[in-house]
Amino acid sequence: MKNVSSRITNFTASQFIKVVTILIFISCNGQTSNKQQQHPKAKTTHTDSLIIGNFNPASGIPLDSTRISGFVAGRPLFKEFTPDIYKFYSSNHYNYVWYDKKGLSELSNILIGRLMKTDEDGITDTIPYKEDFLKLIHYNDTSGLKNDSAPDITTELMLTAQYFNYAKNIWGGKLNNQAENLNWYLPRKKLSYPELLEKNLTAGAMTPDTNNIVIVQYRGLKDALQRYRDIEKQNAAVTIPSLKKPATLKLNDTSTTITLIRQQLTLYGYAGALPGGNKFDTALATAVNKFRVTHGLKKSAVIDNSLIKEMNVPVTKRIEQIIVNMERLRWIPADSISDEFILVNIPAFTLSYYEDKKIAWGCNVVVGTPMNKTVIFSGMMQYVVFSPYWYVPPSIIRKEILPGMKRNSNYLANHRMEWNGGNVRQKPGKNNSLGLVKFLFPNANNIYLHDTPSKSLFGEDKRAFSHGCVRVSEPRQLAIRLLRYDSSWTPEKIDKAMNAGTEKYVTLKKKIPVYIGYFTCFMDANGMVNFRDDVYKRDDRLMEMLVK
Repeated sequence: MKNVSSRITNFTASQFIKVVTILIFISCNGQTSNKQQQHPKAKTTHTDSLIIGNFNPASGIPLDSTRISGFVAGRPLFKEFTPDIYKFYSSNHYNYVWYDKKGLSELSNILIGRLMKTDEDGITDTIPYKEDFLKLIHYNDTSGLKNDSAPDITTELMLTAQYFNYAKNIWGGKLNNQAENLNWYLPRKKLSYPELLEKNLTAGAMTPDTNNIVIVQYRGLKDALQRYRDIEKQNAAVTIPSLKKPATLKLNDTSTTITLIRQQLTLYGYAGALPGGNKFDTALATAVNKFRVTHGLKKSAVIDNSLIKEMNVPVTKRIEQIIVNMERLRWIPADSISDEFILVNIPAFTLSYYEDKKIAWGCNVVVGTPMNKTVIFSGMMQYVVFSPYWYVPPSIIRKEILPGMKRNSNYLANHRMEWNGGNVRQKPGKNNSLGLVKFLFPNANNIYLHDTPSKSLFGEDKRAFSHGCVRVSEPRQLAIRLLRYDSSWTPEKIDKAMNAGTEKYVTLKKKIPVYIGYFTCFMDANGMVNFRDDVYKRDDRLMEMLVK
């Protein structure tokens, strides 16, 4: 009798090429509600993913539908899929789908292979009822259908339930339905498992959109996960001691620490076999700066303790970062991604402007402090406001303005503020807290992008300083880009409006999607995996939920 595990490991290359998982990253055309509520529910978007292959449709062999309830009752881990199982078989007139006249179909082999490799996608769950499942497959594989005997209904239903569970974890996201409890309000993918399986059963060859940013990001992280797991197995990472006085090493300096840094950079793939030993040479400086950029540090021709701190993060921690961000990617639908959109990544403190689904421009941003977190959500950019008033939020009036007025009767005048219908606003001007321009995408969270007079903060590596809104380091360039669809708004006119001292609203001729996301690990335009600090401390909780 053939061994099941040998069947799994001996798939042909053509079989595995047929197995394609289409996953997701940034999308959603949904716009948040304008109704005032604490956190608007994100719009769910339907999308599909396909295993690609030449599969048989329903076999024409009738199935006893009364057996479904007993199957699920005996396997409570599949209870959530009960309505999907009934819906799927009803649409197939209660026929077997995993069998043909000769026995189990090709799709069952491919599904087994994918189930045995879910760890490659960062999913650590074991297969539900794994031992029984493999016994059923083994028995059916060796016996087949003889003398017109009926297919085994338990095997049939087990394959369907295993498929739905796989689709949920790998394509939909294991924690998709809990995303809002994790403060994630971007639109989320919603799969119809019966429709998905039906398409898999009937699909011919279909090539995914390899230029889709969702697929590129996910595949990049999947490859990175394998690389970092290989590094973990090597157990070759070292702990680099912190520098004492002087707390920096410069070009041509020598130190035993440099030898360790050279070893670590080679191990993690930031350089090939670097020549030299304990001397800080130009080849090492190039590798150091590549590491700095991919870890959110400014380029610098020195080795300091901020660099060493990032290099000492355990490889197990980096693996966890990759896994939790792969899960976040699985939540987001890929099928409605726009060619042009704005992405603010909170942990990276960056704004990226995409055109033709590629980064065309970007700049640094300042986001909310851990006490005043910037919300993860999406909206449609509709207005540019030049020389804006700043309408001070009630919380800031209560915590800062009123105490300031008690200390100084001229507080409002000194800060160019005035009462406005019982509230406080700051007059337009270069010292206005919103700077010379703000960018509005209406939302219930009252979050927007804006200029700021506090330019020095953009030079910091970690930029979580705001009350929740997003400060933009290059607002003039953002205004020019957003208004380029209106030929009347030249750069000169934009400059004049920014410095006019009179508030002016401009409605965009083309509304642009804005996504405020949270990714502590991602692929950059050079195909390098990037890591960032978990500024709002959300990774650990997500990881704990994934491994439960």
